Amino acid sequence: MKSKILPLLILLPLILTPASYAQTPPELPGGQNSGYGIEPGTLYPGSAVLEILAAAENEIDAAVEEAYAEGYKAASLRYAPDTAYYAALSEGIKRELAFEKKKTKWFWPSLFIAGGFSFFGGFLTNALVAR
Repeated sequence: MKSKILPLLILLPLILTPASYAQTPPELPGGQNSGYGIEPGTLYPGSAVLEILAAAENEIDAAVEEAYAEGYKAASLRYAPDTAYYAALSEGIKRELAFEKKKTKWFWPSLFIAGGFSFFGGFLTNALVAR
């Protein structure tokens, strides 16, 4: 009998713990939205609500476009010198890369040609000396 009671006593706090955390949600005060002219408990027609939402969407879109334009202008003015510097740097690096490509254009073909002449010269020297 004791062996059955001990596990139940151990599990009892686990069962009771979630119930101790239960709370009732706080109630909102009655005149919370009075600053917007909305009366709680009053029904508004759907067309009025849609007009208000459309006006809010238009204002939000206009504010976003204005903020984007101001931020773009500020960034353009702030980073214009850096942009010019990096454009010039990029052009210089492109020129150096083209120059290096021209320098090494004939490296591998000349290496194979020199290797072929060396092999042929060694073969010819061996043929002349061995006789």
